Amino acid sequence: MRLSKFSAILFTVFMFRFSGLAFASEIYIHSPSFSPYSAGSVKREVLDEALAELNYARWLSGVPNNVTLNEEYTRRAQMGAVLLDANDTLTHTPEKPDDMPKEFYALGFDSTTHGNIAYSKITQGSKTWGNLKLKDTTKMYMEDTDGKNVGALGHRRWIMNPRLKQVGFGISTRLGYSVTYVIEEFPIRKQKLSRAEYQKYLDWLKWPIADEFITWPSSKHPHPLSWFESKTAWSVTLNRNVFDKCRPESVSVKMIRLDDGRVWSFGAAGNDGYFEIAPDNVAYDECIIFCPDDIARYSPGEMWRVEVDGLKRRDGRPGKFSYIVSFTK
Repeated sequence: MRLSKFSAILFTVFMFRFSGLAFASEIYIHSPSFSPYSAGSVKREVLDEALAELNYARWLSGVPNNVTLNEEYTRRAQMGAVLLDANDTLTHTPEKPDDMPKEFYALGFDSTTHGNIAYSKITQGSKTWGNLKLKDTTKMYMEDTDGKNVGALGHRRWIMNPRLKQVGFGISTRLGYSVTYVIEEFPIRKQKLSRAEYQKYLDWLKWPIADEFITWPSSKHPHPLSWFESKTAWSVTLNRNVFDKCRPESVSVKMIRLDDGRVWSFGAAGNDGYFEIAPDNVAYDECIIFCPDDIARYSPGEMWRVEVDGLKRRDGRPGKFSYIVSFTK
């Protein structure tokens, strides 16, 4: 049967609405609503799938991969996703919509300011709709090199924070916004601490792993290229209990492609691409960031050695070290 032009338009609109409803039914127990606002609730299997991706990234980078889902964090993250969707703006500090209840806004704002945020949407003509999948957000955070993000890699470093124990996830599919609540609370929040409280705080700062540094791409396991694009920045997060604070002018990094021996140099060693040292801010730890400016792609089976020099350990010894990265499909 041949459809008239008018019928074809109606059919297209119907399919758009139907596919949106079908997509929502796959994600939600109760869909979010706007004016009046309701956060809705996400199906447990969708949350578990997102949690599995986060723990996989942590396993790959060599940090504890037993992070669990926190129901309260998830409740707040869901409000945060709806808040971002209501404003249609990706920001950690969203404004309050006029018709949003104060408590809803406060909890949503708490999650956007203490979490990773992401969005993905499609626009065709006057129609816009979300196409974000919750399980894909961790991979987006680990990429983290768009625009100003590369200077801090905060999303990546929060995912790889070895102290992280609990998270919450939220997603609003109307325009495709997501929040991953990743704060790891300090054990003591007041400003003046007793000696015992200060020691408890110092114990909290310690890494729960013996490693002196954390790398991305991973030096712990063969690193799948599906988790590392050609223009992704490399990073080395330093254990604050092992290394003194970096002196950026002294730090040098070399990347050696072992297949052909070609060398890329950064920092004090050279200027073969992007180089930055992101300071620690308690939750993150200090991080060395570098990215070659002329590599079109990495290949399965490639092996790289990274050499880091110009650091000093807290015990006074030089902090030079190296590690190997092996890429796989």
